[in-house]
Amino acid sequence: MQHRLEARFRAYDRLGTLRAATADDMPAARWLAAEAGESQLMRVAIERLVVHRAELAWDGGRIEGLPLFDGGLTGPAGVEGRLGAEILFTEMHPGAAALKQMPFERQRRESAAKAMIVALRTEPDGLAPLNAPNFRAPFGPPVLQVAGREAARIAALAGAAMRVTLDATRSLGESANVLAELPGGAAPPLVVMTPRTSWWNSLGERAGGVLAWLEALEVLRGQSLARPAHFAATCGHELGHIGLNAWLESAPGLVQRAALFLHLGANLGAAGGGVLTIRSNVEGLAARMQDTLLAAGYPPAEIALAPGDTANGEAHDILVRGGRFLSLIGSNPRFHDPDDRWPQGVDLPRATALCGAVAHIVTELAR
Repeated sequence: MQHRLEARFRAYDRLGTLRAATADDMPAARWLAAEAGESQLMRVAIERLVVHRAELAWDGGRIEGLPLFDGGLTGPAGVEGRLGAEILFTEMHPGAAALKQMPFERQRRESAAKAMIVALRTEPDGLAPLNAPNFRAPFGPPVLQVAGREAARIAALAGAAMRVTLDATRSLGESANVLAELPGGAAPPLVVMTPRTSWWNSLGERAGGVLAWLEALEVLRGQSLARPAHFAATCGHELGHIGLNAWLESAPGLVQRAALFLHLGANLGAAGGGVLTIRSNVEGLAARMQDTLLAAGYPPAEIALAPGDTANGEAHDILVRGGRFLSLIGSNPRFHDPDDRWPQGVDLPRATALCGAVAHIVTELAR
């Protein structure tokens, strides 16, 4: 399995920037559909935010970045003010836009600032954007996102006059979910889901979940199953889970009907250590997943069980709709960073153990 996974990780890394509705997105969806075999593309209309200019400028300097995709815009003229007064500056981890707790969202809703600047801090300190859960209903002041490595330079400008320009327009674009269905008996269906889009190449963040999804699909195909198995690799994760919501709307009642949604979340097999968090609102299932991972050779010190009354990522969408879920989410020092690439972004032995464990438990759950 490890040689097969290495080849797929390398192929995934060559897919390009996987942001939904941008140039590399649909070719990446077709690649995944081809790897999955008998599958289909569910096309999803997604607005694109086309950025014309995103920068901070002052007398003697300029820093480029990206707008917050669910924040305000300035238009081509920009806005002027003093850093620390009309223009606010903060630093944060790119995971700060998690659905469970969003203090930055509250700060934006309450802010009277003309603009905000956010330096995103990761291990490489590149431009690691925040997700945009409110992409369809942007709000608040314009927010310029910049690389973490610019934080000290910006902080030293406190009190200086500057201009923030976030000039962008929205245009209609298209992305796609990759879906596959395996027939089975009359038992309630099993659903295996993973996000497939992201800000950059996002190898450590996204590829582990995608490849575990493929391994699970391949191991079930051709078997006699007690229940149907639905596989969904959804688009628009970084833009409010648009693809997942579109798919669930197209399958009314699936959340309540399904025996389980297995959520293969972020950073599965990412390099750099850290904890793999397992959550489930089905009694005993998280511990069962832990045992399966340990049997596959996953490091025991890097597994944590968490309560299933809350959830992150797409598992949150299932939980709030009243569904049953099992969720795996890892950690990644290069989270959302452009440096999350092959080979530095992946721990191949860990990813192999995880994919083997997922294939094993899916087989048990579907029989």
